[in-house]
Amino acid sequence: ANAERYITPELKEFEEKVLGADEKRKALEYELFCALRQEVGAAFDRIQRLARWVATVDTLGSFADLASDRRYTRPQVHEGMRIELEACRHPVVEAGALEEPFVPNNLELDDDRRLIVLTGPNMAGKSTVMRQVALTVLMAQIGSFVPADRAVIGLTDRLFVRVGASDDLARGRSTFMVEMSETALILNQATDRSLVLLDEIGRGTSTLDGLSIAWAVAEAMHDKIRARTIFATHYHELVELADERACAVNMHVGVREWGERVVFLRTLKDGGASKSYGIQCAKLAGMPSQVVARASTLLRTLEKQKARGQGPQLPLFGGGSPAVAETEEPSPDAIRARLSEANPDRLSPREALD
Repeated sequence: ANAERYITPELKEFEEKVLGADEKRKALEYELFCALRQEVGAAFDRIQRLARWVATVDTLGSFADLASDRRYTRPQVHEGMRIELEACRHPVVEAGALEEPFVPNNLELDDDRRLIVLTGPNMAGKSTVMRQVALTVLMAQIGSFVPADRAVIGLTDRLFVRVGASDDLARGRSTFMVEMSETALILNQATDRSLVLLDEIGRGTSTLDGLSIAWAVAEAMHDKIRARTIFATHYHELVELADERACAVNMHVGVREWGERVVFLRTLKDGGASKSYGIQCAKLAGMPSQVVARASTLLRTLEKQKARGQGPQLPLFGGGSPAVAETEEPSPDAIRARLSEANPDRLSPREALD
């Protein structure tokens, strides 16, 4: 085998066929591909039009199917400034698995009502209300029916949303700096035809700094930019804007206190809220009872000192400040202390009986 090779004419012919078959196959495939490409190129305009028609039918069919399944209504889109929503819902939240039915809300924005200062407790639903307004306007302007019983949508040129908290440490930007950068972009680019949603502007710095920034931003949106704006905040001082600015109004998300519990009604109401119920929210989150109790005591102390015009005099490690000691409530008896430490939701039946 290493010295001589024996062949026959038939074997040589078969060898040439095998060795040339792959090359011929590739050449034939490329020739067919070029022919197909030329034929498709000749029909390029027809194929593009067909693709657009199919995409349009697919999109509108999806809109129609969604509107039928979820009881969406046809919005009245116009060139004015008025946005009026009746029984508006959040299309994503209501579609999820909820323990309670979604509560719809009404809302109006126009030239005479272009800044809504939205207050209310943590977890009450302020951010949900803001986002459902944004999604409803967006859906209306892309040709979809909307999740509301009735919707009048004035065209917007841009939709600006500043919500949530995130940082950009890779670029050396803190959470507060990211928030300020995004707010600056909105102030520089929004017009009177924009819809602007601002959530918790001014957090992440001292209370007075944050309040001052939030107040100035709200005034700029109302006076200079004149955009339709929903401004959600826990700075309750901002409710005074409704008294100072003709086109600013106060709204809040309703709650009801039941003993020490807070029941969220999820309903928008006129007027400003007086409390944020942050301590109750911390309790719902599972904060240790000792921490919640201490926070409640300090809150009462601060409120009393503020009423007397005093500054806060709080101990760093608790328990030692005369200002706190003189306003703390008397120590409860042993039974009440045991009851206050118990969490009924985490007790077994036997532990509860004991």
